[in-house]
Amino acid sequence: MTTSTMVTQLSQTCMIGSTYRENCINHKNLPVQVLELQLSPSQASMLKVCNNFSCMSVSHSNSISSMVLATNNRHARLNQGIHASHMGRNTSFRKVGVGEMQIDHNLEVQQRQQAALDFVVPKYTPPFPYKLNPKVEEANEAALIWFAHHFGSHMSPENFQNICLENPHYLAGAIYPEAPISRLEFAIEFVIWLFVVDDESLLQRSTLEELVQFQQEIQGVIMSTFPQDKSLQDNLQKCLNDERAHAYTKGFFENVLAQATTKPLLETDSNDHRSLSPVASSFRDLWIRATSRMSKEWTLRFAKILQRDVFANFLESQNLRHDVNPSLSSYIPERRKSGLMESYIVLIEFLQDVSLPNTLYYSAPMQRLREATVDAVCWNNDIWSFPKELVAGEVANLVFLISKEEGCSYNKAAEIVTQMLVDKCKEMQLAALELKEYCKIHEATTTQMVAVDHYISCCNHWVSGSHVFHSQSARFQVVQA
Repeated sequence: MTTSTMVTQLSQTCMIGSTYRENCINHKNLPVQVLELQLSPSQASMLKVCNNFSCMSVSHSNSISSMVLATNNRHARLNQGIHASHMGRNTSFRKVGVGEMQIDHNLEVQQRQQAALDFVVPKYTPPFPYKLNPKVEEANEAALIWFAHHFGSHMSPENFQNICLENPHYLAGAIYPEAPISRLEFAIEFVIWLFVVDDESLLQRSTLEELVQFQQEIQGVIMSTFPQDKSLQDNLQKCLNDERAHAYTKGFFENVLAQATTKPLLETDSNDHRSLSPVASSFRDLWIRATSRMSKEWTLRFAKILQRDVFANFLESQNLRHDVNPSLSSYIPERRKSGLMESYIVLIEFLQDVSLPNTLYYSAPMQRLREATVDAVCWNNDIWSFPKELVAGEVANLVFLISKEEGCSYNKAAEIVTQMLVDKCKEMQLAALELKEYCKIHEATTTQMVAVDHYISCCNHWVSGSHVFHSQSARFQVVQA
């Protein structure tokens, strides 16, 4: 029996995740069976690739590292994928009122674990159909080679395997079920890159200096395409003007401009091209492949979205490092940016080979469609990620903020967020109708209408595809109602 078959059969009755360090959740009283799962052909290829890049030991060539299958206990289905670096944080919670928690360093980790174990994901079915790209497994083989090439020798075997076992290709394949295989490979690689950025930043695997460095490098790559473009410079400066950024951005703007103008970061074939960190180098590869095929109008749009969202993600990571707790009113608009969702949505033009002018992209109904989609996906993510974030001591989560605002339990707050999801999906459907009517009134061309249809489809697939991904991926395995 292949690993994939076994995982499918067990997914409804047990918790599946990699073996982690000693400071991971310790379900002492659970019946646990440790199995050596045989590799499927694609996983064998993955480990072979990884070994070529000095990421994994040759001893792993015949079996995956031990996977823990804990059964017959509802608590066992809490996400075992809580990363060790999260669990190692010296923080805990103190209950101070109904639905409200604050950091208290005197309580034991087990008390936070119990609060997370009591959390139940509400039942929810998106109104949009789920579809998976039939080429997803084939495309994933090439994506894993790309992943190993850029990160294999720079990432621990455990962290590398964690991302592989989270199956990011199923998220990309569900968002873009119609994409041709060459573009699907890119989509998977971009999801992997987003996972790495999220984990390196939010799990505090990188130092502040390293985070600032690859922020400067990423922003430099973006600026290098149009180093003299005033709109890009102004857009970056606007990001840096955020008062939360002042402690980290001394000389940031000047360094980015210097990189973009004096040391071209895009000249990868030049003998004097600048060496980049793995996160920035992999981003440069993705950036060049996408922008080289697209118009200046689309590239500038993509650049401005990335400038804003990548920097917002960085600021969120610093809030976590310094226990800065957001308010509910500030969280929702910031979440739209820090999740990097819009940067992935706008890729639909590259992935499906369509083009939409700025007049349509920035139209009011299109903006409502994008915002409703981003909210729906990010809020659903907050529900599924809440238990591990609770254990980690993080409060930047809509479930936590609703609970605090309404003075209710976490399970009740999750039900409120779920109803918000339902309402957002209705907003999406209404915005899609308004967008099509807008196109008719403004006499959009047939080509533009095709692009609009792809955008609407992409938004729908994001909601249904990400929901299924959250319910099945080792990244988010929690108790479900």
